[in-house]
Amino acid sequence: MKNKNTIYNLILIGIGFLITVIVYNKLPNQIPTHWNISGEIDKYSSKLFGSFLLPSIMLLVWIGMLLTPKIDPKKNNYSKFDKSYNVIINVTLTFLFILHICVLGVSLDYNIEINRVIPFMLGILLIVIGNYLPKSKTNFFYGIKTPWTLTNEDTWKKTHRLGGKLFVLSGLVIIISSLFFTRNLQFTVVIISILVAGIIPIIASYFYSKNNI
Repeated sequence: MKNKNTIYNLILIGIGFLITVIVYNKLPNQIPTHWNISGEIDKYSSKLFGSFLLPSIMLLVWIGMLLTPKIDPKKNNYSKFDKSYNVIINVTLTFLFILHICVLGVSLDYNIEINRVIPFMLGILLIVIGNYLPKSKTNFFYGIKTPWTLTNEDTWKKTHRLGGKLFVLSGLVIIISSLFFTRNLQFTVVIISILVAGIIPIIASYFYSKNNI
């Protein structure tokens, strides 16, 4: 399984760099790197920096997530959720890859509604994370890390079960908003959904911990 994941990620990163090299001479001197809530480009970067930014981030993220289990004080726990951790790596790199293709497409004047594509992909990312989050074990890098989850395995489990459900729900809401809502409302829904999925489990972990004392 590890070899298959490694091959997939290396191919994805390699294709990201290769596509950039192939279309590089056709790209404009300024590459869009940020969009406002109305879906309008409001920041550009130089051709070299902007075109290779996301493949480089993909490479760094992949290396970082491979090294994390080796330096985590709770590194022995990673073997207990190795499959789900690899899925998270795969889907994260896939998200960045699609974002990169969108950036190149917009740069080449293709009509891509970035304000709908990215929230849609973000929703899928949250759903996948939400499905695999409850399978994680205590560690210092991945998951909902609070003083209460890191010191009590039962609190970790309960918090991540709740977090997983909220991530999936938030992902579904964001996907729906990307398909049907106006841009400003869509932005509001995305922010609220992320805050709900991120904050509620942190607060809940405190109360779970108190109930376990």
